[in-house]
Amino acid sequence: MPHAYLIAGTITGDQDKPLSGLIVKAFDIDLLTDDDFLGQGETAMDGSFTILYRQKQFVKNVLESFTEGGPDIVLTVYNHQGELLHTTKRRGGAARFEKYEIALKYHI
Repeated sequence: MPHAYLIAGTITGDQDKPLSGLIVKAFDIDLLTDDDFLGQGETAMDGSFTILYRQKQFVKNVLESFTEGGPDIVLTVYNHQGELLHTTKRRGGAARFEKYEIALKYHI
């Protein structure tokens, strides 16, 4: 897939137990324009998730194709009731593959 990017990771809770059924959303955070939704995934039984997206989701015009490096990624994690559980720090200039290990400090 041309210009494909991948975010993969795991989410754990108390005592490093994997958390399944959580929704993970990825965004490219922009300073001067609206943030770009890159995609979402759901954690599996082992707490793993993947989000696949394309360059065209965060590069919107020819000028950006020259000035934009990788996306500035922020992940948000939600339970099935839509409650926000966690937001990652911004990861600027992300590579084509980014790996996350998210440890939530409380039991869900």
